[in-house]
Amino acid sequence: MSTTVTLINVFTAKPGKQQELAKTLAEGTKSFFSKQPGSLSSSVVVGGDGSKVANISQWRSAEDIAAFRSAPRFASYMKSIVELAAGESMMGHTTYSHIGGVES
Repeated sequence: MSTTVTLINVFTAKPGKQQELAKTLAEGTKSFFSKQPGSLSSSVVVGGDGSKVANISQWRSAEDIAAFRSAPRFASYMKSIVELAAGESMMGHTTYSHIGGVES
């Protein structure tokens, strides 16, 4: 099992707001989250249903996630997300992965 922590946020955008939500999540990642200590990777995935958007990121530790969530900038960022969508979050450790034909 990996010690890397994966954070998965799944959002349901308000009607007509899916693309704006995806753009906001990507910009937040580029300008803030990717620059935080412990940030390893992040992806924004747009669902084909017109409403769902997932933000999947890997972090060095749960403490690194807690640190960015306590930053003053995070509260204002989340306010902009809540205006576009409702969501839920899950944090855990990867127990299996498959990348380019290699299992781990």
